[in-house]
Amino acid sequence: MSDAIGTCKRQIGTTEKEGTLTNKLKSVTMRVLITTLLFAALSANLFATQDKKTLKIQLQATSGNIDQTTIYFDQAIQPAYNFQEDAQKIFSGVAGKPELFSVTADNIQCSNNGFGTLSSTEIVALGYDVDASGTFTITAAQIDNFDPTSIIRLEDTQSGTFTDLRLGGAQVTLNDNDATTGRFFIHVTRPAIFSSQNSGCLNNDGIVNADLDNSASWTLVNLYDAFNNPVGSFTNVSGQFNFNSLPEGDYHLVMAFGSYTTTKDFHVSGNYVVADIDASAFSVETMEEINFYSLATNSNQFEWDFGDGTLIIGVANPSLSYLTPGVYTVSMRASNQAGCSDNASVTVTVADRASAIQDDVKEAATVIAYGKTVKVNMTEDISSGAQVEIFNLLGQPVHQSVTSQQQSVIALDNQPNGYYLVSVKNGEAQTTKRIYAGN
Repeated sequence: MSDAIGTCKRQIGTTEKEGTLTNKLKSVTMRVLITTLLFAALSANLFATQDKKTLKIQLQATSGNIDQTTIYFDQAIQPAYNFQEDAQKIFSGVAGKPELFSVTADNIQCSNNGFGTLSSTEIVALGYDVDASGTFTITAAQIDNFDPTSIIRLEDTQSGTFTDLRLGGAQVTLNDNDATTGRFFIHVTRPAIFSSQNSGCLNNDGIVNADLDNSASWTLVNLYDAFNNPVGSFTNVSGQFNFNSLPEGDYHLVMAFGSYTTTKDFHVSGNYVVADIDASAFSVETMEEINFYSLATNSNQFEWDFGDGTLIIGVANPSLSYLTPGVYTVSMRASNQAGCSDNASVTVTVADRASAIQDDVKEAATVIAYGKTVKVNMTEDISSGAQVEIFNLLGQPVHQSVTSQQQSVIALDNQPNGYYLVSVKNGEAQTTKRIYAGN
């Protein structure tokens, strides 16, 4: 009897040790499993970029049991299995729990499956395993991670249907003896690419361009202006198409894919120029300074003609005083690098003033300033002793020369930006002009 009791005790002790060992093995296995999953998640995030797009596909039974697989798209990710980028599916074996996984390009079943950047449509195979036949629901989460123009659909090859997962899930019947793969596929289109082209000089040829993924046709694409007036429309469209002949303005594109809609805003800029002139006064006396203002749209180049032979180029808002009374037409040409231009003019009336300098002598030359270069063109043949003098507004001479040339070019590069008086004498003729010299 004592031996039997001893044997029993020894057996009990052995069973306890085996149970302890089994628990330890289970614990180690669980830790390895958790470590593997954490490593996979950490690796996926460690190498992720800001452009990473993650999609979670879920399979749920009517009992509420659910499983999911994660598909993501990111730069430099290979579609074949890579342990640093993907995580293989570990089946739980829990009764009543459906199993869902995605399949890599080299047919590895994964719970976490990475693909490259969405430069074209990506098709991802799904697989499932259920231990009881019934009705299940397939849905998608985190679709908001994707550009609104990426169409995300579930293909069921058995029924020949596509379900837009942005609008909800698909109810499917699954059997416990079904093949695990080959029935369901996720289709994700690349985002649409949009661009716009400025309207030209006539403000009637702006363009909005759309480049859609060729694998999915949008039911309807409408363009509206800022006042919600329809501008153009396309139906059942994919690939590239344009909305042409657009003036400058704000636009919005309304796109429909079946019952799903999204919008895209645009601004079309204009290169056209509209010119106008304002001034501090339009009726003055001689030697009274007038400030002129260019009221120009889309312009950064200006040419002024003040009607008295004075030309100023490159200054948006010049100032001038007239030396002799009269009625002068002030003209401005505004332009830009796109080759667009417009002209404007105003009339200035200048009255005589007793203290004003009277200039009854014949004009000696025309004077034009380009930046800091002054060009003097004699109106008569050169006489002996013809000279050119330039003074700043303090009356200090900055240039003096005697010339025998019909045309003189004088550089004021060493002078500050500002206004100068150019005095030209040629025989009995004399001209005094005010110019602006500046970069």
